[in-house]
Amino acid sequence: MKTRTLLIDGSYLLKRSFHGAKDTYNSKGIHIGAIYQFMTVTRKLIKDHLINKCIIFWDGQNGGKNRYLLDSQYKANRKSKDWHNKIELSEAEIKREKEKEESLLYQRIKIKNYCEELFLRNIEADESEADDLIAQYCLDHNNIEEIFLYTNDRDFAQLLDLNITIIFGNITEAVNKTNYMMHFNHHYSNALTLKIICGDAGDNVKGIEGIQEGTLLKNFPELTYKHLTVREICQKADEINKERILNKQKPLKALENLVHGVKRLRLNFKLVSLREPMLNEEAIEALNQLEMPLNPEDRGSKNLLKLMNEDEFLNAYGSTFVQYVEPFYTVIMNEKQILSEYLGKK
Repeated sequence: MKTRTLLIDGSYLLKRSFHGAKDTYNSKGIHIGAIYQFMTVTRKLIKDHLINKCIIFWDGQNGGKNRYLLDSQYKANRKSKDWHNKIELSEAEIKREKEKEESLLYQRIKIKNYCEELFLRNIEADESEADDLIAQYCLDHNNIEEIFLYTNDRDFAQLLDLNITIIFGNITEAVNKTNYMMHFNHHYSNALTLKIICGDAGDNVKGIEGIQEGTLLKNFPELTYKHLTVREICQKADEINKERILNKQKPLKALENLVHGVKRLRLNFKLVSLREPMLNEEAIEALNQLEMPLNPEDRGSKNLLKLMNEDEFLNAYGSTFVQYVEPFYTVIMNEKQILSEYLGKK
């Protein structure tokens, strides 16, 4: 039986949890909403999908720098990056942002501590994005583990043909390559193609001028039911315009931009493709460490209960420690079994 592995986009879940439970404080006036919501969502995912292995992936310090070096506009719309110009803020805004960042960092560290005690693995590497670490893990393990990915990043749709299941934060149903068309208006195998051509507003990746997803689907309806490469679309775009000229019609400017946008298309492939993750040596070593068993020494319920008491976590939950922790037992027991088998082979 394959291991059922849950991969969590930690940075996404942290931000979602922070804002989703922004009014959750303990009696000391310390915000614990991100901690509570993060762990409770993870708990539910493990329980609902019968998970017995869980890995939290975090963006490293200056994550995305390698892509920024390829394109200085990459994520330049995100003021949290220190390797591009920051947005100017007022003194009051700066104070609020600083308090928010300090709280996020505090709760992120706390969440990692909770995860360690529950045998949930954490991974991050400087200058590496969680996306690349997740993608490489999927590429390496899709044939030996049943992988469930929790995120809200549509980029991961390009990995669906690896037979992973994606649990998007704002879609009720878990998405796979079979039901993808129920939620998106293109075939799952074209997720990367569309990103390369249209760009990604969230990451500030520029697309071909004049082309949005609707433009592509109108001119290339095949995108809704079969895979098309960027090269094939460019060839068809050229044919469409040549036919228009023959019919004494003006060529479509957007399609001209596409045909002549080879340089941008090649750059976008490097920026958005998860089939060739950007990993440095630290990232590769961190991924290799995931193959090693966890050491149970100084890890477990006693430490976890201490953390929860410090944060008054169970007050927010409203029930007992044992009841809260119970769904995590499948992961804990599996990790202990992995260690037992490892020691038995030595």
